[in-house]
Amino acid sequence: MKYEVSKEKGGQYYAHPQGEPTNAVKGSFGDKKKAIKVAARLCGVSAKEYTKLKAKEGV
Repeated sequence: MKYEVSKEKGGQYYAHPQGEPTNAVKGSFGDKKKAIKVAARLCGVSAKEYTKLKAKEGV
């Protein structure tokens, strides 16, 4: 996967390029569902498929 979802200390989730947690994607801050949708869109898959792929990776 090219994009990941992380949680900042304040409690908001955000999408970012893999391996670059300090480089957040603009407009991805919010709840976990929103961040996953943004990351999935950037990867070119549905949110459901994104979560399945991440589970297979073991992340």
